[in-house]
Amino acid sequence: MKKITCILTLLVFCITSADAQIWKQLPGGGKGQAIYNDNGTLWVIGMQHKVYSFNGRLWKEYPGNGRALDITVHNGTPYIIGLNNGIWKGTGSGWTPMLGDGLGKRIYSDNGQLWLIGVNNNVFSFDGRNWNLYPGGGKAIDIAAHRGIPYIIAEDGSIWRGNGMGWMRLQGNGIAQKIACNSDGTVWIIGRNNGIFYYRRNRWVLYNGGGKAIDITAYRGVPFIIGLNHSIWKG
Repeated sequence: MKKITCILTLLVFCITSADAQIWKQLPGGGKGQAIYNDNGTLWVIGMQHKVYSFNGRLWKEYPGNGRALDITVHNGTPYIIGLNNGIWKGTGSGWTPMLGDGLGKRIYSDNGQLWLIGVNNNVFSFDGRNWNLYPGGGKAIDIAAHRGIPYIIAEDGSIWRGNGMGWMRLQGNGIAQKIACNSDGTVWIIGRNNGIFYYRRNRWVLYNGGGKAIDITAYRGVPFIIGLNHSIWKG
């Protein structure tokens, strides 16, 4: 029994050490609730709902004292869902409400094209003035997009791809709670068990670094996550 116990202890130690070598906690002591990568620059919603960006060493609060539930960013301009579910655009010195009187839970930028999960879980896109309901209906809890194609997590956790007229479920029977798209179009998810997966050849592949997360973003094939204790890590 002692020998078996030693082997198990060593195995657990090796797995933990391997994960630690792949995941690197970002400096600055940042903690967050939501995360987004804008061409290599990380943005997060902090624990007090404040908005921060990361300069590679420190977390800097965005001017204007805004509070948010979710964030997306395009070319340095942040878009947030406020605590009242309203949608706001950063001005560099503060925040201005967006046109369209939209209300939402999750927001995502696809190279400047904004997508939204509304408060009733419907899916919308923004045309510069109005929030337009996506064809085919559909209810979702999270959204990502790449080159005009939205990907959603339905209310039951299943994962779907928009085709311009409605939705087609992705193969692989994945179940998720958060979703993101890499710059090359690769879809990443946080599974129901908080595991980290990406989509390849019609199946969901567990990230080889292991790890558990509550939110994810990716850039050039590298995932960035908010861990279960809200600390922020790079894969």
